Amino acid sequence: MVIAYIIRCWIYLIFVIPSLLCSIFNLYHFIVDRTLRKALYNHIIILILSLCLLYNITDIIWLIHFYRTISPVSYTYIFCILWTYIDFAPFVSITLLVAWASIERHILIFHQNLVSTRTKRLFAHYLPMIIFTLYPLIYYMVMFFIVPCSIPLNYAKTRCGLTNCAYPSAAITMYDGIAHNILPVFSIVVFSIALIGRVWYNKYRMGQRFQWKKYRKMTIQLLSISSVYFFLLFPPMILNTAYAAGVSYSVAADFYSGAMYISYLITLLIPFVCTAALPELRAKFPKIPGFYKRKSTAVVPVTFTLNRLAASRTAVVTHAAH
Repeated sequence: MVIAYIIRCWIYLIFVIPSLLCSIFNLYHFIVDRTLRKALYNHIIILILSLCLLYNITDIIWLIHFYRTISPVSYTYIFCILWTYIDFAPFVSITLLVAWASIERHILIFHQNLVSTRTKRLFAHYLPMIIFTLYPLIYYMVMFFIVPCSIPLNYAKTRCGLTNCAYPSAAITMYDGIAHNILPVFSIVVFSIALIGRVWYNKYRMGQRFQWKKYRKMTIQLLSISSVYFFLLFPPMILNTAYAAGVSYSVAADFYSGAMYISYLITLLIPFVCTAALPELRAKFPKIPGFYKRKSTAVVPVTFTLNRLAASRTAVVTHAAH
């Protein structure tokens, strides 16, 4: 499944501007609306949206330029290494945060005692978000800016061919693949399916004792984001797992390459998914002409008299009843 560069360019271009606007819209309302801002289940979504905005406004736009011109935005080493860093670090942070969100939803719905006090919230809510956000940023900063990399620049390749600077040894390559890709993606799928099962069991077996309406928003919110990962990143991660287990890299190589390209759409789709999953955001979304019924205006009789001016075609309203 080899996708031509010009097609890649247009696919990204179609999504990027609406996605950026949607991200700004979501973040604005999450921050300004006190109810949305204080809800614990929205905190991690705010982080994810912020990183998606950063990723889309840098890496995706730079990729669009590359696929259109077959050249980087700048022919300098500092730009190339920065581009490579941004391509890795924020995306892995987003993936780890979604993986943690799929676990945290179980805590927020079924184990609320773990976040019942300020201290508990610090360790079970805020600290994991901080760790999963900062860890990839620090890890790849070491890989790209501290660990020496002798790979020469190749301006005809994305990220100037510096991708392999993240893999200085076989052990680090294995660790990176498992810890930053395979494990979090499988966690997203497994814990999301488990959440569906637990919610279904409690809703239909426990009846009124389970307050479904109270937890519906956070459940739908997570499952919507998880579905993006399930369809776009889970298939290539199955192949990645097979490669790590010893399967030849020539097996389904074209599919893997195309699927990894498609996975870049994740950060472009997440803002739309967040808007669609929350009724509060849908209600605030600007109305699009043609998709909404126009407000009807009541027609009432109006009584008025006209004084026609001599030698004139104008009429002056002297009285009107509303």
